[in-house]
Amino acid sequence: MTTATETQSRYWIAINRTSCAISRFPMREPKVTPTPEQMFGFPTLEEAEAAQRTCLTAPIEDVANFLDSLLPDVQSGRVVYRRPENPERPTRDETVWMDSNDH
Repeated sequence: MTTATETQSRYWIAINRTSCAISRFPMREPKVTPTPEQMFGFPTLEEAEAAQRTCLTAPIEDVANFLDSLLPDVQSGRVVYRRPENPERPTRDETVWMDSNDH
């Protein structure tokens, strides 16, 4: 059974080592190039922007604490977490976002 949470579009951040890219358009099934190590989907653009800002500017200990603080929201389905297979090395090129959802 598919839940409403799983079918809702999200604003995503893609974390790849010290890089953190954001999708400014909501997507359901994002595909990112290069493939990141981790992805978080937020219900609002403002939350995604705040998360990206934290990941890019805060000390690493604060980033780790922030990511840990997302656990209850991930467990409830409010925030979606993905760990893609075969992450690629970060590049200096632009991150490419595509929504692969056929719906």
